[in-house]
Amino acid sequence: MVASHSPLQRQGSRDSEVSLVVKYLLFALNLLFWIVGGLTLGVGIYAKTEKNLGNLGSKLPWFMDPANLFIIMGSVVFVLAFLGCIGSLRENIAILKTFEYTIDILLLLEVIAVIYVYADRNRVKRNIESMLKNTVINYRDDVDLQSIIDWTQENVKCCGIQGPEDWELNIYFNHSTKASPEAGGVPFSCCKNNMNTQCGYKVRSLSTSERQAVIYTDGCVDSVINYFLNEDNLVLLICVAGAMVLLQLITTGLAHNLVNGIQRQKAQWNRYQSALDTGMQ
Repeated sequence: MVASHSPLQRQGSRDSEVSLVVKYLLFALNLLFWIVGGLTLGVGIYAKTEKNLGNLGSKLPWFMDPANLFIIMGSVVFVLAFLGCIGSLRENIAILKTFEYTIDILLLLEVIAVIYVYADRNRVKRNIESMLKNTVINYRDDVDLQSIIDWTQENVKCCGIQGPEDWELNIYFNHSTKASPEAGGVPFSCCKNNMNTQCGYKVRSLSTSERQAVIYTDGCVDSVINYFLNEDNLVLLICVAGAMVLLQLITTGLAHNLVNGIQRQKAQWNRYQSALDTGMQ
């Protein structure tokens, strides 16, 4: 004997089913983000542990410590992706809405930050330069920071925050530090030919023309801005930023769609149950 189904049940089963494509696509994307977030968090914890074990704690503000930045970014991505994975698999509306609204808030904050930086870019630049002076002062006190500064100066072809004279702020490169062979100099990463690690010694005592032949003389803030405003790099930057925003929009859109599907399914089930209860009376 073949079981019969009411028209309401047959129509409801077609209209209110949760899309498996949406469900598992959302899960797959968040699984990828969860792995990336976990790796980023692991790198940050490892760097922080190594510095603490070696008594190399950073003297920088916590928000400028590279290890802390990795930990914060990794933690945010890890937790959000975990919510996305669990919410999609369990079809849990509360978790999915938390995931969706959090990403929406992050997107809003990103837009506000971009608008603020563009509208008040000169003040933002001055504040960044002021904060980055601490990186020069603590250059030799944080191994991660030193690596980042050296990489930036070598690859962007710059020296100091606003210029080579910024290195006067560092005790090892200060002219008054007579005991240091680096007094009056700059790190080797400022040199145009840095194969010799002593190439920056006493270089700030040279004339302007002699100095320009040995080291980069442009400050790193202006050089980094110009580097990213270069036509090729600007296109790449826009593509990367656009891809990140698009991924956020896709995940929040999938979460919203999945929530609507679950709610439709629940509403249909409630109507079907009410119809059954009414027919039994």
